[in-house]
This record gives sequence, C-alpha cells and structure tokens, in this order.
Amino acid sequence: MLRLFRKLAVTSTLAVLAAPAVFAAPVVKQLADDVYMMSESHYTSLVVVGEDGVLITDPAFTPRAQSLKNAIAGITDKPVTRIVLSHEHYDHVGGTEVFPEAQVICHAACQAVFDLDLGPQSPKEVHVTFTDSLRVDFRGPTVDLLYFGPADGFASTVVHLPEERVAFTADLYEHRSLTNGMWMDDDNYLAIRRVLKELQKMDLRHAVNAHSEDTSVAIVDESAAFVEDLFNLVGGEIGKAMQEGGPMKVMTSMEMWQHELKLPQYADWRGYDQHLPVHVRRMVMSIFHGG
Repeated sequence: MLRLFRKLAVTSTLAVLAAPAVFAAPVVKQLADDVYMMSESHYTSLVVVGEDGVLITDPAFTPRAQSLKNAIAGITDKPVTRIVLSHEHYDHVGGTEVFPEAQVICHAACQAVFDLDLGPQSPKEVHVTFTDSLRVDFRGPTVDLLYFGPADGFASTVVHLPEERVAFTADLYEHRSLTNGMWMDDDNYLAIRRVLKELQKMDLRHAVNAHSEDTSVAIVDESAAFVEDLFNLVGGEIGKAMQEGGPMKVMTSMEMWQHELKLPQYADWRGYDQHLPVHVRRMVMSIFHGG
C-alpha cells in the first residue's frame, strides 16, 4: 500500500501541475491492422479500433488521457468506448473521465483498492469486471483479458490479441533493468514468473509494456530468464535452509541472503547493484511467505 500512496502522490502532482500544452505529441506506432501503441510521459497505451468504437488501456492521468484522445482522433473519428485497466495501481487508472462514453473494465480485485483511494485517480465506476478471463466484443480484433494471479498488485491483467500476436502488460518487467525496489512492495514474483512464461507461449510479434516504447519480444525472453535464474538461486537457498533448520532457519537467513546472493550474469543491467537485494527479498517472500 505504501507503494500505491507514493505513486498517488507523484501522479496527483503531475495531474495538478501539468497542462496538456506541455506534452509532446505521443509516439504512435501501428502494430497491426487497427492496432496501435501510443507512448507519452513514460506511459504506453494499447489502442484497438473496432466497428463499435475504440478500446484503450491505461489512460494514466487526466492530461495524458486528453492528449491520448487527441492522438486517437488522428487515426479514427470513432469514440473510445472501452477502457481496459491493466491493474489497480492509481498511476495507471486515472483520466477515465476524459472518455465519458467508455465502459471501464478491470479485474474484480480492482474495486477493493479503488474504494480506498484518497485522491481523484480511480474511476468513478467500473462497469465490467472478470475473474479468470474475459473476451471483449466490440466488432474488432479479438481482445482477451487474462489473469494468472496477483503479480504487480492484485489485479495484473494480460491483454492479448491472439490473431495479431500482440500482448500488453504493465509493471512486470523492464528492458535489461531491475525495477526500482521502491515500487516492489506488493509484487509476487511467482505470479510474475508465471505471466512471463505465458507470454512466451503466445508466439508474439509485439510485447507492449506500459512504461516503454520498445515492443520487442526479446525483452520478455531476457526478463523471463532473469526471473527464472533468481527463482532457482533463491529457491535453492530456501531448500537448503529448510533441511538444516526448518522455517526458522529461512527467517533468520533472509537478511543475509539479500546482501550475499548475486546473479553476476546480470551485473550490467541498470540498477543491478542498487536493487538486486530487494528483488532477492521479494523472491524469498513470494516462495516462502506467499507474497
């Protein structure tokens, strides 16, 4: 929750201080027929055009949502009719009021967190929820929403376009970089591991990341390899500790593991020295404590 409120403070400040005029035009890239990514202000949205309107992901906050709306108008005159939220974190879910005709769609776990929002970010209403999966029908490209468990937050959703071989996710990996440990308090690494494996099974052409303009599938493969190596390293230590002294041995070893366990093959990744200890801790907590 600390992670959420830190994000809320940063994002609310942006929403108050920023005006649409300060934003450069979004980077727009066509991924397939009627499928685009639009990236601006460190946020990337998937944009899918159907006969019944436009589906977007993660408008983020109000000024960015307005800029996104303007960019969509350069592609189609159809209104945004569906907003899919990748998960419940406040910095991804703001700005839905810019699209008054749109249904807001989010995993069922979103609402409990939205009910705690002390700021203006969360949507006023979630119109459609799901638990395991949902196919969104708007007479356009097939869009499947898939849930593989609480990964980054409780509601982490994969947006999959199977025919176009495109997937969209948020906050599960970065390009040759370790996520800042400040943002990992509610990450479950076992679910992240599972999602990355599922993405690899999809034979994607484009893997869209909510915080990157790069849609290369190779980034997913590299990230999956890192998570698997971290899982094996930490899991091996937990197994030995359990044999030596049971759960108490694991608990007394956790602090040491954060500082002693290394993955030198990733030493050139951004943030390795600073953030690897937090990644070790999150993997320990995910395997040993369930989250």
